[in-house]
Amino acid sequence: MVDLRRATLRAEFFDVGAVVWFLRKVIWTVPGFTVERYRDRLRELHRRIVDEGPFVAHAERFLIEATRP
Repeated sequence: MVDLRRATLRAEFFDVGAVVWFLRKVIWTVPGFTVERYRDRLRELHRRIVDEGPFVAHAERFLIEATRP
């Protein structure tokens, strides 16, 4: 192993439309995501954002650099 790096990332979403856009572009976050399938949960999230402020998500990423001997 040559290098190993870890990053903890924070994303703030200020409206549910941004969440939908993100989930459509970063398809591995919620496999099979569709607005139709998650409509009720998206509606709840919208209410939460309006009442409490931005939705904050965290992700952890790793970069592994390795070579063969």
